Amino acid sequence: MEEKLETFFKKRMVSLEQGYEQKIAELSLLKEMGESLKGMSLSHWEEIFFRQLDIIKQHTGIYSISIMLLDRKTRSLYVVSASHIGYSPQRAPIRLNPGEGIAGRVFETAKTLYIPDVTKESGFSDRGTDQKGALACVPIVSEGNCIGVVNFRDNFPGSFEPNDLRIFELVADQLSITASLVRTYLDLLALEKKRMNLSRYFSRGLAEHLLADERMNRLGGQQKTVTVIFVDIAGFSSLVESYPVEDVVGMLNQFFATVVPVIFNHDGMLDKFLGDGVMAVFGIPDADVKDSLKAIECASEIQKKVKGLSKSLEKQELAAIDVGIGIATGDVLAGNIGTEEQMNYTVIGEPVNLAQRLESISSPGEIIVSQLTLERAQAYAKPQIQFEPIGIVKVKGIQRKISAMRVISQI
Repeated sequence: MEEKLETFFKKRMVSLEQGYEQKIAELSLLKEMGESLKGMSLSHWEEIFFRQLDIIKQHTGIYSISIMLLDRKTRSLYVVSASHIGYSPQRAPIRLNPGEGIAGRVFETAKTLYIPDVTKESGFSDRGTDQKGALACVPIVSEGNCIGVVNFRDNFPGSFEPNDLRIFELVADQLSITASLVRTYLDLLALEKKRMNLSRYFSRGLAEHLLADERMNRLGGQQKTVTVIFVDIAGFSSLVESYPVEDVVGMLNQFFATVVPVIFNHDGMLDKFLGDGVMAVFGIPDADVKDSLKAIECASEIQKKVKGLSKSLEKQELAAIDVGIGIATGDVLAGNIGTEEQMNYTVIGEPVNLAQRLESISSPGEIIVSQLTLERAQAYAKPQIQFEPIGIVKVKGIQRKISAMRVISQI
């Protein structure tokens, strides 16, 4: 009886020791994975993943490990990192939809799936990789949502035991921290890119407000009624010929620094710089009944500010400058053109051509507006805007007659 008890306790002690050693090994692996995050920049997130896979491989000796995360744009799983397994021929990147293949099924169910022999699994597709052996696919879960999977593969069928699967799930939990940090970092990068893009066109406050407005962050356009302003420095060609390039650039920078804040202060959108001029639009992203009035008030303030700038330039022993301004109202196609990576927001349509034409016939210090712009502005202007007709204006590409007005009061 005593011998049986002694044998039992010995076996029990061996089991406890093995379990203890197993726990120590698991904690050591998880600790090293956690430590690998310290001192590494998220800007090198691919390197972080690869480093963690290398740690897992060193601790487990598993032949191949890969991480797949969900691409939220395409709603597909793609490989973000894989442990090095020697030379392999170049193949097209693997992408799986939720529910497709082993990884897709695990992603959809958020449950670990163990395949002892992939060559006998009908749902396994090696995509030309000629894989064999055992595969354990484990979900990566963050805040209750499956965001990816981690694949553990060995070359021999039946390689993994229940203890291995438990370790894989612990590893996947640790990788979820890394994946969440990386996704947050990439989200912040995308947000900052949107912020910088919007800040090119709008005041800081409005840019922040528009960050979540998908109309401003996707390719394509919408029909809108807007008021367009063209501001141009009069006689700029002669300035270029009369002053060194450095001085001309300095004058331009001071001019833009003077005009752009005025546009923003009147809720306008800076469409683009035009060498020695500026194009602005009122009515983006949403129309306001006072857009035409805001445009004329903006133009009036620009003329006042430019007079102050001219005095400052003269004190710097540079040339005084004057600007002519043209304003037109009408329907345009407004939206982003370019690519997903590099897009520019702009407006296209008759009012753009007309505003540019009105600016071209303006004299230094003048504001020339279309009849429609003036009519819409007068409905909200108090006191009424003083103006004088300058007759019919011909514009290339516009067949109808255009009546133009000269604003003669500073509102």
